[in-house]
Parts: sequence; C-alpha cells; structure tokens
Amino acid sequence: MANHGVFVTEAATALSTMNTATSGIPFVIGSAKLSAAPEATRAAAGEPFLATSFTEAEAALGYDDDWSKYTIYEVMYYHFKLAGCQPVIFLPLVPSGSATAVTAAEVAAAVDKIDLCMAKFGVIPDLILAPGFSDQSVVAAAMATKIASVNGLFRGKAVIDVTGDTYTAAITAKNSGSFTEDMIVCWPYAKLGELKFHMSTVIAGRISMTDSDNEGVPYESPSNKSISTDGLCTSAGAEIVLTLAQANLLNAAGIDTGLNFMGGFKAWGNYTGCYPASTDVKDYFVPVSRMFDWVANTLIKTFWSKLDRPMNRRLIDGILDSCNIWLNGLVGRGYLLGARVEMVEAENPVTDLMAGIVRLHVFMTPPSPAQEIDFTLEYDASYVESALSA
Repeated sequence: MANHGVFVTEAATALSTMNTATSGIPFVIGSAKLSAAPEATRAAAGEPFLATSFTEAEAALGYDDDWSKYTIYEVMYYHFKLAGCQPVIFLPLVPSGSATAVTAAEVAAAVDKIDLCMAKFGVIPDLILAPGFSDQSVVAAAMATKIASVNGLFRGKAVIDVTGDTYTAAITAKNSGSFTEDMIVCWPYAKLGELKFHMSTVIAGRISMTDSDNEGVPYESPSNKSISTDGLCTSAGAEIVLTLAQANLLNAAGIDTGLNFMGGFKAWGNYTGCYPASTDVKDYFVPVSRMFDWVANTLIKTFWSKLDRPMNRRLIDGILDSCNIWLNGLVGRGYLLGARVEMVEAENPVTDLMAGIVRLHVFMTPPSPAQEIDFTLEYDASYVESALSA
C-alpha cells in the first residue's frame, strides 16, 4: 500500500555528550570495628561501601577513637568532618581467624576490590589510600599497580606515606625505595589538637577539596593550599618543625608534606613519586599527571558505547568532533593550555583498520604549577633625573 502523507523519523545525533569522569574520590582500605555498627545497617567485611557523610559511614562501619588499631576511621573523620568532601568508598577489613590485627598482606590483597566500585556504585575512585599500611612496600606497590589499571582501564593515584622521624630519614626512605608516577608520596604526620593523621590522609583530603573547587577538574595542584592541622609530628607524636628549606628538600626528593610558613599550614609539594628520577612533565607534576588520568578516564567512559558499531566515517568523525568540542571547552575555561584530537594516517595502517582497530591521537597540554616565580630588581638611575629635573 502506498504511503500518503507527511512522515518524520529521527536520526541519532552524531555528536556524543561527554561522560565526564569523577575526580578526587578516595578508595580507602583499612581495619574497622564493624561490631560497633548497628547490625541492621552494618556493612560487610571485605566489601566496598560508599558513604556521603560521617553519619552514614558510622552507621555502616562503626567508629572508634583508636585510629592506630582501626585505621579506616582516620580518613572517615578527616574527609567528612574537616575536608567536607564526599563521597568516599571504604573497604573495611577485620582480622581473619585467630589473628588480633589486619596484616599488610591482607591489605595488599584487598586492593583488587576496587574493581567492584563501577559495578556497585557506578563510580570509579581515582585515589587509593591505606593509612597505617601504605608505608610498607608490599602495600604501596600493590596500591600503585592497581590504581594504574582499575578494571583494566581506568587510572588514578595511590596516596602513600613514607616513614622516618626526621626529614632526612624520610628522604633516605624515599631514595631507597621504588616509587612511580602512580604514587603521591607523603610525610610526616599532621596534628590537630589531640588528633593525629597520616599525611596521606591530609593530602588526599586537600586534593578532593581542590578538585571540588574546580568543578571536578583536577588541573590544579593541592600545594600551597590550607590543610586542617596545627602541627606536624612523628608517629610517636613528637613535634616536627620544618623550615622552608627543609620542606623544599623533601619536595626535591618527590615527597609532599605540610608547611607553616605564610598564612598557616599548607600542603607543600607538586611532585609524584617518580620525581626526581623522571624527567617527563606528564608524569612528575601531580596536576599534569592527574589531568592525563582524568582525560583518559573520560574518553573511556564516553566512547565505550561506540564499541562494536560499524567503523565508518560517520562514527570516526562523530568521535573526533565530540572530543574536540569538549577539549576546546576545557581550553576556554583555562583547564588546558591547548588540546586537539586527530586521526593520524601513519598511526592507522589499513591492516589495522580492516581488523577493526582505529587509533585517535589526543594532543593536550595541562598547565604546570607555577612553583617558582623570579623577580629581578634593578636600580634605574633615569628615575633620579626625571624626578629631580625642573
């Protein structure tokens, strides 16, 4: 039968709305006193739990002031009560069998549970913490390896601690270990009244605050921004006072710390764990490296839906146009100095295209932190003549 009339159909939009990755979301592994939580709301041991407030976390995870025994509560307190950021994903561990404490080996083994976060919560954490355990090499290595490939795809940073009662001991510990661009290395402890926090907890909180202040875009360093502390100390609680020169020596070794120099205590340090061994700015600056992680995560989330569609010009142009519009927006807001994505012919041999493989090349330049500003002062005698002439 012939159609008689006016008919309308809809075509799919070639451009994609970008599915922006989250940033500043911690995944925290540690020991917990789950028996302190009401049975009706208690979280399961060894399973990720997402919380958006201290009250919600306490109802599921319990609470105890003994942070040296129950390490998860340190982050719970700092992140919700002092940093004022959310959400946080916790992985509570309890001692197995007749053991009296959670072991480093159990923490290291538990890092794989971060893979459950996407399926359970639709959230990919980009920070992983284990205060009280991350100063042990087996745990730090496991954290860094996993956060570099969450679900085999997504990337982030392990925020870890190094030990030492002096800044020189901390530098020695850093220089004698194996640290990568997937780590942010912190030292020492921070105090707030009678409370004592690992510096990794404090730096992670500051990172989340900074990301939140910038619409969730991790382009800015946490360094030289206020932290909730009134002192630095050793693991035993002995006071540590750092001069600017000493704090800069820590930074030069790739260690982020705290400094009370101008305007109260601030986070201090721009480098990831690979510094000074690495000379690649993409890897050694915290905000630059995190921007690469964030852009990569966003591209994966956005274009996952394009997998297995017919690989034709419309598909490729749609991806290129969507990416370039998004990148141009980031440039316009100052989050990138410049960026573009291209399909480079030399990177796409016909044999790969026949096999369904297309390679798109993203060129991008996040701003480096302005960690040194130099002024030159010069006496200009011409001002004397101009000022005193009739």
